[in-house]
Amino acid sequence: MLLLGGTVAGGVAAQGNRTAGGGNAVQGGGGAAAAFTSSVAAVRIAPLAVLPRAPADAGEGDCSHLLQAPRSAAGRMVANKGWKVTAEQSIGRYQAVSFVGRVEQGTSGSCLLDAGNIALFEGTTLRAIVHGADGNTAAVGHAEPVEGGALRIWNGDFLSQPVADLAVGANGGATVTAPAPEERVCRGKGAVPNIYGMPIDKARAALGRAGWTPVRADMVPTDPRAADLIRHGVIEAEDCSGTGFGYCGFAYRGAAGRLSVTTVGDAAMPEVSGYGVTCGGG
Repeated sequence: MLLLGGTVAGGVAAQGNRTAGGGNAVQGGGGAAAAFTSSVAAVRIAPLAVLPRAPADAGEGDCSHLLQAPRSAAGRMVANKGWKVTAEQSIGRYQAVSFVGRVEQGTSGSCLLDAGNIALFEGTTLRAIVHGADGNTAAVGHAEPVEGGALRIWNGDFLSQPVADLAVGANGGATVTAPAPEERVCRGKGAVPNIYGMPIDKARAALGRAGWTPVRADMVPTDPRAADLIRHGVIEAEDCSGTGFGYCGFAYRGAAGRLSVTTVGDAAMPEVSGYGVTCGGG
């Protein structure tokens, strides 16, 4: 949801359509129309020519670890309007700049990234905006590249999760779709299934089918939650935090390298909140 001065800018998408000559498209190179479409209910994309100023209420708390100084001319244009840049990535003919209007510090180093959007610039010309659907101001937080050329869109919640993928076609058209069922990693040598939100027992089964093998910790964890997970067959549990979100860590090995999985919550089988891959040395 693109916020303007702290209120919902309900006419922003419509303004972009009018600027582009009507319809959810802009004129691409060689006269071809570049369409912008989304099949994700919570995340929309629309043509936009002029970026409004950021909300007056920028929030409070130290969330600088999730923000970055703008590197590109497009990023500086966004920052000059008062927005906080969270990422900059090249995708197709565009420079994608993700940004938020306000932040709120939470527990365990977490932050809420609110009034978030992704702007698509062609040079220094704004072409389109990716934003949350009405009422969902934290639907978009930042974007990261994934193998294959797409961008993975993450929401701005305290515990950020992937919500969509953004791809750009040869004519400049952009599509927002649900996250791919798996992410290719290490130059295609491996794949990690979409395990976000899965209980760890279900996630480890999906990982096993994708070729990832649990790695037993070198030392028996002294943490009671990790020890309990091991007793219940989750032998790869490494340690758990007794405070905050209750993070737990798990280790796997595959042909592509090593995989670290993180869960949150105090359930008997906590849910996956993230993962990371170290390529090589599988």
